[in-house]
Amino acid sequence: MATIVEASSTLRRRKHLKRGITFTLMVVGQSGSGRSTFINTLCGQQVVDVSTTVMLPTDTSTEIDLQLREETVELEDDEGVKIQLNIIDTPGFGDSLDNTSSFEVISDYIRHQYDEILLEESRVRRNPRFKDGRIHCCLYLINPTGHGLKEIDVEFIRQLGSIVNVIPVISKSDSLTPDELKLNKKLMMEDIDRFNLPIYNFPFDEEDISEEDYQTNSYLRSLLPFSVIGSNNVENLGDGTMIRGRKYPWGMLDVEDSSISDFVILRNTLLISHLHDLKDYTHEVLYERYRTEALSGEAVPFSKGPASAIGTSAIISSSQSEYVASPQLSTANQSTKTAATTPAQDTYLAREEQIRLEEERLKAFEERVQQELVLKRKELLEREQELRDIEDRIEREARLKQETEAEL
Repeated sequence: MATIVEASSTLRRRKHLKRGITFTLMVVGQSGSGRSTFINTLCGQQVVDVSTTVMLPTDTSTEIDLQLREETVELEDDEGVKIQLNIIDTPGFGDSLDNTSSFEVISDYIRHQYDEILLEESRVRRNPRFKDGRIHCCLYLINPTGHGLKEIDVEFIRQLGSIVNVIPVISKSDSLTPDELKLNKKLMMEDIDRFNLPIYNFPFDEEDISEEDYQTNSYLRSLLPFSVIGSNNVENLGDGTMIRGRKYPWGMLDVEDSSISDFVILRNTLLISHLHDLKDYTHEVLYERYRTEALSGEAVPFSKGPASAIGTSAIISSSQSEYVASPQLSTANQSTKTAATTPAQDTYLAREEQIRLEEERLKAFEERVQQELVLKRKELLEREQELRDIEDRIEREARLKQETEAEL
């Protein structure tokens, strides 16, 4: 019997290794916060280009469009387990004067992934190749200021913390002295407690946890917010030792040195020790809460803006990124249906109505995405035409120069 159990365990492990683990991470931060560099450092390779949006003096626009850019990287741990890391990058976040639309775009995307799961669960025949796109963790990079959280930081965590696991991270922590970093962490956690902001603080059940896990989670809580240093370069120390570091006039800094940065601890937390905890919390707590509210028709208002709702009483408008209440059945019609149907039929009808509304919401979301793609394609064609015009002008000038030289 023991041999059969061991063989089954080995077979499951082999199958698990072959399939690998899928983990989706969203990284949010303003331009200049080191978001792209952090992603490259986390993956140990060049995944995204490091670029900065520059506003020209002639640019009168006050809005910079937020983009959601997905990158997939396959990593492998020391035991040979493959991890397919899906990274959602957010260039353009926080770069406008009014960033309300950025919050809504990210929120819509996260809720859209929940809607996809909800609709798939409601189908009679489910798609065996369905891809779960839910965000398991959102790293929110905060610029080191020495003054705690800014208003945009508070609003982001307040609005998104209830639907995704938000972990605050102080980026570019090498710009602070050890005392300044310690004070910065203290001020930020005081703001999080003061405003009661929902972050992922490594929750655990004290009655059902091992001593080792208790100490680990308590230690990680004490490090919040994590402080990280990123680098796109691999440097040679001179003795053949290669490190991912940053070169300064006074010497070399190893970004993986745990004595000066929490980067290694954060990486191990995300990809090793708490990978499954984050996925389980997303499914069992965040998604189940969303599912319950959606099926029961309870409103989930945003922290800011017009009274908004999700679930059976809301759809996404294709022309605006706000939630608009959808028409409901009249009281008379509802009373007639209640008298004429059984509780089981009521449940069935309610579920059918929920599916219909969710499909409308998804369709509206897709229409808005298509409109954005059309605009982007138009801009790209205009840029290409500008480049062609410049090339033609350069060719004409070169030809004219050659003719002039030939005449001379």
